[in-house]
Amino acid sequence: MLKRLAGLGWIGWLICAMGAVLLAVLANVYILLARPCGATVGIPIDQTGPVGNLIGLIVPYVWLFLFAGMGTTFWLLAKADQHMSGRAWLVVALVLTCVGYPVYTGSLNQPIVALIGNGVVVLIAAVAVWSIWPVSRLGAALLVPVIAWVSLASVALIALITGQRF
Repeated sequence: MLKRLAGLGWIGWLICAMGAVLLAVLANVYILLARPCGATVGIPIDQTGPVGNLIGLIVPYVWLFLFAGMGTTFWLLAKADQHMSGRAWLVVALVLTCVGYPVYTGSLNQPIVALIGNGVVVLIAAVAVWSIWPVSRLGAALLVPVIAWVSLASVALIALITGQRF
């Protein structure tokens, strides 16, 4: 299957990138639909401070780009390996962990669980970057923003947990 995907050229890339973006959209739809049911209150913006306000405004859009980068990395690995290597499975695990994040954190109703989840995401992304680098430096570089963004979110969560403005 990956050989066929790699053979599609830019169409294969589009399928991977847009497929990953679609998963980000579905995660955002979950957040919107679950909110009226009380499952997703999220971080109260008035408790975060100026950086937290900015993060709250751009978070859905940033994730669209991050997911596009993860999908592109998957496609680059499909081109390079042409089979489901351990590297490709790491990218799949990273995508699934990021998609599941609003579900297992109750969309930040559980900040400690969210912080643990952030640690898992950063760990998976770091291992993926390390293992992908020899095969595709661009693919590895496309995952670095995931580490940066989730690390920033972790700082914001720590600030929220300790009652600090961020």
